[in-house]
Amino acid sequence: MVAIRPGRFLMGSPEDEKGRFNSESPQHAATIPNPFAISRCEITVGQFKQFVQETNHRTAVEENGKGCFVWNVDQKTYEQQPERNWKSPGFAQNDDHPVVCVSWGDAKAYVKWLSHRTGAVYRLPTEAEWEYVARAGTKTARFYQDDKQCDYANGAGQETKSIASSDWTLAECSDGHVYTAPVASFSENQFGLFDLLGNVWEWVEDCWHENYQGAPTDGSAWKEANGGDCDRRVVRGGSWDGSPQDLRSAFRFRIYTDVAYGILGFRIARAF
Repeated sequence: MVAIRPGRFLMGSPEDEKGRFNSESPQHAATIPNPFAISRCEITVGQFKQFVQETNHRTAVEENGKGCFVWNVDQKTYEQQPERNWKSPGFAQNDDHPVVCVSWGDAKAYVKWLSHRTGAVYRLPTEAEWEYVARAGTKTARFYQDDKQCDYANGAGQETKSIASSDWTLAECSDGHVYTAPVASFSENQFGLFDLLGNVWEWVEDCWHENYQGAPTDGSAWKEANGGDCDRRVVRGGSWDGSPQDLRSAFRFRIYTDVAYGILGFRIARAF
């Protein structure tokens, strides 16, 4: 865990940011009023395995038998495959890779277990906290220069040509990983955190809103208020299949809470 100081930043993207979406508007000042801690890396397969071994937890897609959404290389589409789950996402992983194929509920179960086990209050980060640490004190679209993507992020680079659909936009560089990379394989940002952009999408606490109209400015999670859709939660950061325009600090998306993807994991936060 890395301790994060309080601060203030501009959340969302300006209208002239390349590749932006309306869901990132309006850009607004947000405050992180209290210090908190956030995990240096995404939760790994090994860490999740310990949780499962101690609790006998079965993930949502194991329970419902529908399986995880994974990339079908032959069909060039994402499809739900019953045999795919966090133990078998369809590509090779070891204990140092970020866990994938976990639902929002699975992530919540993990932080509940860790809180009980340690006595500290662990949770998912809020969307505002996530963007604050992803920007890491910068005001630009990314905390790194665009031509340095493969030094800092596992996105869709030239190495992905072997599996990519024709409509994927690939970075001009190669990061050496077709699918997930072991956590902390790339350079850290200015806050000492790894893989905020790329590797896997990350669940946060907030319910989905189509834009930031009426969003809280105090760093808290935005839930049912102002029409929040809590059947879908916000995910952040992009993943190994992400185009350069997706690996931006302001980019946001939403996923139904009871499904899981081979491009989606989580990191955790802790109150002081």
